[in-house]
Amino acid sequence: MPMKYAELVDFDPIESVVELRAADKTDQAKRLVQTFVISDRMAELLRTVVFPQLQFATPTDNKGLLVVGNYGTGKSHLMAIISAVAEHRELAAELTNPAVADAAKEATGRFQVIRAEAPSTQLPLRDLICQRIE
Repeated sequence: MPMKYAELVDFDPIESVVELRAADKTDQAKRLVQTFVISDRMAELLRTVVFPQLQFATPTDNKGLLVVGNYGTGKSHLMAIISAVAEHRELAAELTNPAVADAAKEATGRFQVIRAEAPSTQLPLRDLICQRIE
């Protein structure tokens, strides 16, 4: 009997669009963290730029982060994993890169996260955030 491809390969289908707000639910956040593929370059950026900015234990001049990329490049997925790890300490262990998981320790579980999109608008940032909180 001939073998079928389905018997050789087991994979989760690629989600074409990741909704940032999906990470509001812990089970979805965990899935997003587990499925984010961390390249060597992304691991370096997460370890040396992103997670060091998400700490407040050491006085430093922390900055905001701007994530820019074309449609479909993983911006929402990236923001979902950063926010999920910042909010839920236990999700750091789900990161697929041990060095990144270690670098995330200072930020994990220390934040209350508000996930909101900021579409092109004349609305002040404060109003945008306050609307999301309400």
